[in-house]
Amino acid sequence: MLEKYFDLFHLLFLLFISLIVFGILLLVVLRFATWLMKKFPRRPGQRVFIAGVVIGGITDVFASMILGVPVLIYIQAKGSADIAAAIHPGTWLYWLQMAIGLGCSALGGYVAAWIAKHDELLNGLLSSFLCVALALYSILLGKNVQASLAQILSLAAAPALALAGGYLRQIQKHINREPGIV
Repeated sequence: MLEKYFDLFHLLFLLFISLIVFGILLLVVLRFATWLMKKFPRRPGQRVFIAGVVIGGITDVFASMILGVPVLIYIQAKGSADIAAAIHPGTWLYWLQMAIGLGCSALGGYVAAWIAKHDELLNGLLSSFLCVALALYSILLGKNVQASLAQILSLAAAPALALAGGYLRQIQKHINREPGIV
C-alpha cells in the first residue's frame, strides 16, 4: 500500500526536477528571443514574426520532451519493458502525457505571441506547426500507437491550444495597457 504512494512521490519528484530544468532552458530561450528581436526588428506591415513562430514551435516540442521524460523514467522504474504498452489510451499515464503535450502547445503559442508583440493570435496559432508536422509524420509512417480518434483529436487540439496561448498573451497585453484594470 505504501509502495503505491512512494511510486507516485517519485513521479512527482521527477516532474518537479524537470520543471526546474525546463524553467532554466525557457529563460535561455527567452533571452535568445530578446536578442533576436533587437538584431532583426519587425518590418512595417509584417504580420508573422518568423523568429517568434519558430521559437514558439521549438518551445512546444522541446518542452513536451523535457516534461515527458519523468513519465518515461517512472515507467522504466516500475519495470515495464514496453513503454508503448504502458502508455496506451485509457491509462492515467497516457492522459498525463497528453496533458503535458497540450499544455506545452499552449506554452509555445504564448511564447510565439510574446516574442512577436503583435498579431498574437496568428503567431500563437502558427507556432503549432512543428508539433502538427511531427504528429502527421508519425501518423503517415505508422509510428504512432495511439487509436485513430486520439490521433485526430490531438492533431486538432495542438493548434487550438497554441491559439489559446496566443489569446492569453493578447489578454495579458490588453490588461497591462489599460489603467484601472487589475
